[in-house]
Amino acid sequence: MSWSVYLHKKKWMDDEVDIGNMTYNVSPMYGKAMGLTISDLNGKKCKEVIPILKKGIKEMTNNPKVYKLMNPPNRWGSYDTAISFLKRILEYCEKCPDYKIEVC
Repeated sequence: MSWSVYLHKKKWMDDEVDIGNMTYNVSPMYGKAMGLTISDLNGKKCKEVIPILKKGIKEMTNNPKVYKLMNPPNRWGSYDTAISFLKRILEYCEKCPDYKIEVC
């Protein structure tokens, strides 16, 4: 299973930004780094989650050994893909602060 993440300004497809998807297997990393998972971002405005994403990225960047130990044993997802995905979400949230996040 995975999360698919989009940003929407309105409910029209032409205002949609497709961020991509990430496996649920990295949920423990996100929970530890940010205090929430990607699912918890659903419905929030980008400008609301920018500080949360920055906190998570900083925490994961400063403590890679801790998070690499949390790599899923089935190898679906990893520290590297998890932090890369957070950075991608942050990049687009900073470009589109008034968009809302949709997680499905």
